[in-house]
Amino acid sequence: MSNSLKIRPASPGDSGDLAIIADMATRGLSSFLWTAVASEGKPPFEIWRSIIRGDQANTIHHSNWLVAQSRANVLGAVNGYTLSRTHLTAPTGPSACVLEPLNELKGMAIGTWYIAAIAVFPEARGRSVGSSLLRFAEQAARAASVDEITLMVGSFNPRARNLYESIGFKRLADRTFQPFRGSDPEGYWVLMSKTLKGRTG
Repeated sequence: MSNSLKIRPASPGDSGDLAIIADMATRGLSSFLWTAVASEGKPPFEIWRSIIRGDQANTIHHSNWLVAQSRANVLGAVNGYTLSRTHLTAPTGPSACVLEPLNELKGMAIGTWYIAAIAVFPEARGRSVGSSLLRFAEQAARAASVDEITLMVGSFNPRARNLYESIGFKRLADRTFQPFRGSDPEGYWVLMSKTLKGRTG
């Protein structure tokens, strides 16, 4: 890891980068959902950036993100929070079949520190940015007195799954992936979990 790498809380000024990272982390699912809810004259990306910047009630708000930065450049970020039942809503409309398997898996992760999104920009990969973000996410979980951390990964993303397994994440369950416009090919979502040691609180 470069000595210049810094992990810090996100700020409103990071909202544009975080919107891109959220879409990268979800393999295009965020774009699909943004387009479904966008109103005429409002680009989907701008709607999501506005939510990240100012909607404190939304789990995607910048206060739930940690950013990896080197000098003035954002390299990647992670979005995480303690998952509760209030975060689960029944999907409706054209996105329902896509979100249903994800919600089933999230229902198994209630009470854990849930990593909803983590991604690193292509030009920063291979520099231990992802593993650094995961370490800081674990620290955030401990600070919140949570002793289990969870995340989801697609079967079509073996590189990410290999990283998670290398630092102690184990498979809990999986559900069939429902393809959407512009998505990866068929596969399945995998819910992974890691029990944390040395919890504070």
